[in-house]
Amino acid sequence: MIRKALFTLTFIAIVVPAISFAQVNDQISVSTDPINPGANQSVTVTLQSYSLDLQSSEIDWSLDGKRMKGGIGNNTFTFTTKSIGSPSTVSVTVIPIGVPQITKTITINPMSVDILWQATDSIVPPLYKGKAMPTSESQIKFVAIPQVQTAGGSLVASSSLIYDWKENYISDQSNSGYGKDFFITAMDYLNPTKDVSVSVGTRDGGTATDGTVEIKPINPEVLWYASSPLYGPLFSAALGDSYTVAGNETSLVAMPYFFSPSNPASNLLSYAWQINGTAVDTPTIPNSLYLHRDSSSTGSATIDLSISNTTKLFQEATTHLNLLLQ
Repeated sequence: MIRKALFTLTFIAIVVPAISFAQVNDQISVSTDPINPGANQSVTVTLQSYSLDLQSSEIDWSLDGKRMKGGIGNNTFTFTTKSIGSPSTVSVTVIPIGVPQITKTITINPMSVDILWQATDSIVPPLYKGKAMPTSESQIKFVAIPQVQTAGGSLVASSSLIYDWKENYISDQSNSGYGKDFFITAMDYLNPTKDVSVSVGTRDGGTATDGTVEIKPINPEVLWYASSPLYGPLFSAALGDSYTVAGNETSLVAMPYFFSPSNPASNLLSYAWQINGTAVDTPTIPNSLYLHRDSSSTGSATIDLSISNTTKLFQEATTHLNLLLQ
C-alpha cells in the first residue's frame, strides 16, 4: 500500500507542470496600437496576461530576426512599419519565474485605404472647380480606395476584398460585404457630424486595414451673377452685394449653392422674389431675373431673394443685391 501511494504522487508531480504551461501560454495575448497599422506608421505592440506576472518576467523583443530590446517587465515595444507590401515580423520571448519560456510572433503587413466622398445631389454651377459640399440631409457617396498586397507583392483588386462600413461607429451590415467598396448615406439634421469608416480585409483574413472620414455640413448660400445675351450666365465672377446697371436692360442669375436636388429649376425648390420690398412673381426660370428700366431713371433698387427646399429641413438661404442705376 505504501509503494502504491508513492507512485501516484510521483505521477501527479510530472503531469501538472505541462498542464500549467499550456494554460499560461494560451492566456498571453499580443495587441497592436493601431489595430491595423498603415505604411511608415508608428506601432506599439503590447503583451497582456491575466495569469502571469509580466512585470517580474524577462521579456526580449526582436524585429525581423534582430534583437531590439529586453529586460524585466518590458511588455511593450514600439517600431515603425515599412512601406506598403513590406511586412515586419515581431517576435517576443517571455521568461517567467518558474515557468518555461513562451514565444509569440506576429507579422504586420501594412496596407492603406483612402476614402473619397462627394455630395451627389448638391447644386453647383457648370464647370465649377470647387467641391460640391453637403448641407442638411444631402446625399453623400463614399468610395474606398484600398492598397492591399499579397505576400507575393501583387495588388489585390478592390472588387475581391471584404468591406465593413460603419456610420457614426455603428456597423452597417446591409451595405458591407464582399466587393462593396462604396457606401451611400445622407446627412442627418439631428446629428450634424457624420463619421464614416471602413475596414478592408482579404477573404482569408490575412491582411486588414481601415480608414475614416468625418463630414460636417455647411449652410447653403446664394450668389449673384450677371447674364450675357451671347454667353449666358457669367459664372467666372460673382457680383457681390451691389451691381451697377448702365444700360436699359439687365439679366441676373441667382445661383443656389449646395441645395438638393442638383437642378436649380427643380419644383422642390421654392423661390420668393422681392423688388424694393414688393413681392414679384417667380420668373419662368426661377433663379433668373430680367429687368428693364426707363433710360431716364437713375438711383438704386434692391432685390431680395429667399430660396428653400420644400422637403428638407434647414436647406434655405436668403440674399440681397443693391442695383445702382446710372
